[in-house]
Amino acid sequence: MFFKIKFVAAVFILIGVVLLLAEVDETFNVYNIPYVFILIGLISLLVSLLATRKEKSLLCRIGLHKFEQVDRGREMPALFIYKCNRCGQGKKVMKAF
Repeated sequence: MFFKIKFVAAVFILIGVVLLLAEVDETFNVYNIPYVFILIGLISLLVSLLATRKEKSLLCRIGLHKFEQVDRGREMPALFIYKCNRCGQGKKVMKAF
């Protein structure tokens, strides 16, 4: 169910941005409809992310991690390992020099 909410929220945001870029408000009398679409999409996306993720920090639940470099990969020199300070989630990143 939450996957559908995330998809619908992304579609609302996309429709709002497309309406803004197409300047539909100047052609038709839609007034603030693009902004309403973007706002509804953002709010529903935040609610679905807060409901589905299990991290302790609210910022980590919505995807705003605070990563810090902890190690480098041993097999490749361009591989860096990062870990979130708040929730402990780790990720490996390949950097191009």
